[in-house]
Amino acid sequence: MWSHNLWRWLDPRTWPWFVYVWAALLLAGGVKPAWRWLQRRRAANWPSTHGRIESAGVRARKPFLPASTSSGGRSRVYEAELVYTYGVLGRTYAGMHTAEFGTESEAEEFVWDLKDKPIEVHYNPNKPSISLLSDSAIKALLESRAPLPEPLVPPTLAQLVPQWLKPILWIFVVLSAVGLAVSLWVHIGAVEGRRVVPETYFWILHVGVFVVWIPAVLVSIRLAGNTNRKDYWKVVLRGSPAWMRYMVYGFTGYAMVNFFFFMTKASSHASGSNPPAMVWRGFSGHWMAFYSAALAILYSAARSGEMDQ
Repeated sequence: MWSHNLWRWLDPRTWPWFVYVWAALLLAGGVKPAWRWLQRRRAANWPSTHGRIESAGVRARKPFLPASTSSGGRSRVYEAELVYTYGVLGRTYAGMHTAEFGTESEAEEFVWDLKDKPIEVHYNPNKPSISLLSDSAIKALLESRAPLPEPLVPPTLAQLVPQWLKPILWIFVVLSAVGLAVSLWVHIGAVEGRRVVPETYFWILHVGVFVVWIPAVLVSIRLAGNTNRKDYWKVVLRGSPAWMRYMVYGFTGYAMVNFFFFMTKASSHASGSNPPAMVWRGFSGHWMAFYSAALAILYSAARSGEMDQ
């Protein structure tokens, strides 16, 4: 039976529709980073020239797949924009570099005192109007400016999360990942009308949510500090990759839809000592939401030192 189910899931034609939705969300989170990596890879051998930052500003925009906030508003992405000019063979060209941040203060800190600073620009030798700022050039640019005034210096993730705590956090990261994987497996089986694990797992997954969620909440409070509620998730997830943030938003949104479906379909005797597949489906939707959020929060905190380097 186990081998039969495994081989059946290797055929994408047998997957439920929501598996395709989740796959699309994960793919969407990786498209932009992959595209930027390809651009930098292609530009690695381009010649370089001297340029100058003409303007540095911040603008807010609605992100792809925005998440709802507890204040009723919508989360925003803050984009730092650097407009620069450079010369090639006697002609002057202009380009733009953008960087996304979860909060306005982070974006403002990034662009502070960059106007009129010199910078190295890589350009396409076959079409000089196409240019790119390398990571090393951005790093040198940021290091060339004066130190930030004390009130503007934000605490780093490494300062917010003590080094001794990180090995402990990785334990909960693994537990969250296991809980999410089992919850997903249980949910897929329940959607098909099957119970794929013993009844004991129903209570284990219940308790497991609290095991990982309590440390996730404590860590998120430390990471968020006095952050506005509309930027809360952006701050606590700033150390996680884009695909992981989309995963959290996707599972949270799906949990709401799934719960509505469960309430309309579940009968009054659905609960009991031997919960039917419909009850497993209703609860597993919430398990996935909580385990995925705990996974992203704890992962963000556990790798905080890497993000600040």
